[in-house]
Amino acid sequence: MSSDLKSGKLDPNWFDACALNSQYNARLLEEWHTGRTLAKAAARKLYRRIFRPGSKYVPAVAYNGLLVFARPDVNGGGLWFAPDFSRALLHFGIGKCKRIFDFCAGPGYIGFFLLGSGFCESVALSDINPEVIAMARHTIAYNGIEHLADVYTSDVLEQIPAGERWDLVVANSPVVPSYEVKRANIIDYDLTGHLHERFYASVKKFMNPGGFVLTLHTRRDSSVEFFRPMIEAGGGRVIDSIIRKDFRGCESDRYYLLSQW
Repeated sequence: MSSDLKSGKLDPNWFDACALNSQYNARLLEEWHTGRTLAKAAARKLYRRIFRPGSKYVPAVAYNGLLVFARPDVNGGGLWFAPDFSRALLHFGIGKCKRIFDFCAGPGYIGFFLLGSGFCESVALSDINPEVIAMARHTIAYNGIEHLADVYTSDVLEQIPAGERWDLVVANSPVVPSYEVKRANIIDYDLTGHLHERFYASVKKFMNPGGFVLTLHTRRDSSVEFFRPMIEAGGGRVIDSIIRKDFRGCESDRYYLLSQW
């Protein structure tokens, strides 16, 4: 485990790297959602089929032919973090599993990416925001994958069906605790850490024995030691953590935390 994750100390240069990365991703995100990149890559017939008149949502990205629908204003980072989750899973030696759960999924970028990339046989997604759940359901219906994906509107795990069982949980969960209180909202921030306490206290009953939880957090706002007591109290154990690298291969402001249940 990296020593700066234990101590909370950061390389001061990462702030500049993070800012540059955010500007790059904001521009790329805008291009994806307006369809300019997709239009160049797709045939006219497919383009007309995708952008059907009257559609409430637009395709944000395609994962091996699986089109994910959303809107630019609901991306909490999952759009550009999704492919990176596969690299983290490979780093930890976690291969294909039967069922994955995407917690705080938003439109489902991470869960749909892992499904489309063959990391799982089926996926379940949940979010407290019914609007993004509607987007995820549109993605499922459009792609005809109702037999492979389930979506739940849930406050943490309270509305998840009791029969759900997962081999792997992935989450780009809200920041804890926030240093930008004035910008706090239900999507981006968990000011007290209570959401994570509730999650770790209840996730074990849904996990297949030996299953993993892989979460993405900000180095500035938390550390492994912040979450360790929550994980252990819930019956899990911390396995390892790695610092996420940005698109240039430089260490970013985020880290992955792996726990086993």
